[in-house]
Amino acid sequence: MPPTIQPQTPMNAPIPFVPDRFHEAAPHYLSGRPAYSPALIRRVAQMRGLDGTQRLLDLGCGPGQLSLAFASSVANAVAIDPEPAMLAIAAGLGIGLAPNIEYRQGSSYDLSGELGRFHLTVIGRAFHWMDRADAIARLDALTVDGGAIALFQTSQLDDPLHPWAAQYRTLLREYANDSPAAQLRKSADWESHDDVLARSTFSAVERVSVVERRRVHATQLRARPQSMSSLSRERLGDKLDALLAGVDALVAEHAHDGWLVERVESTATLATRPLPAASISGAGALARA
Repeated sequence: MPPTIQPQTPMNAPIPFVPDRFHEAAPHYLSGRPAYSPALIRRVAQMRGLDGTQRLLDLGCGPGQLSLAFASSVANAVAIDPEPAMLAIAAGLGIGLAPNIEYRQGSSYDLSGELGRFHLTVIGRAFHWMDRADAIARLDALTVDGGAIALFQTSQLDDPLHPWAAQYRTLLREYANDSPAAQLRKSADWESHDDVLARSTFSAVERVSVVERRRVHATQLRARPQSMSSLSRERLGDKLDALLAGVDALVAEHAHDGWLVERVESTATLATRPLPAASISGAGALARA
């Protein structure tokens, strides 16, 4: 009797794939989004034992910050993104700095054995845009034994010393929360990344983060909403001007010579395949010996 195929439940339904979702956002992404902490990059490289001999995949690479940051720790890297404008920025950054990075247009749906095998796949702020279960299944076939997936994120934290940050986040949410993608991710049916990973082959999950206070300029705070697909001119129209005027008013109230201070948390969620029970038992016996 053939196996019963379970229908996809709403909680597993991916956000619809739109290849050019970030076309308008590309010019604003590097200046608008907080950078991943170099200390976090070094920590992940250390945790994964990167010594210049491994291969890395940067999936949904955007303007290529992660593959560039890890380039000196791996033998070679492949950076993939569906948006040509993002890839052009990424390739421009890599010229002369990281000749070991190959840039390709594509998405998680294009992952195949033709890419070869990888020791580490990094995904920065992009996992929610993918069919996550499908992406993990494809990555399972491309990941060497002992390899890992690392999801990277940054978040702006509440800071009593700098209350403008909470006001800024509230302002952006007012304009972004009615986007279809935001509504889906906030619904009760949306599974967290942790839950998706927990029922995958990469179910051994650990998290590491670095919290830093950073200076941020008014121009960066104007670029940040424009780096988000939910706040693009295409979606908001004239409302984007109202949003940017709100940002300007907030900066005028709190900034000193155009500069403010924000507290940023850079986080990496590392997911690996669990060790077989026999391997764990064997390691314990060896340690006791």
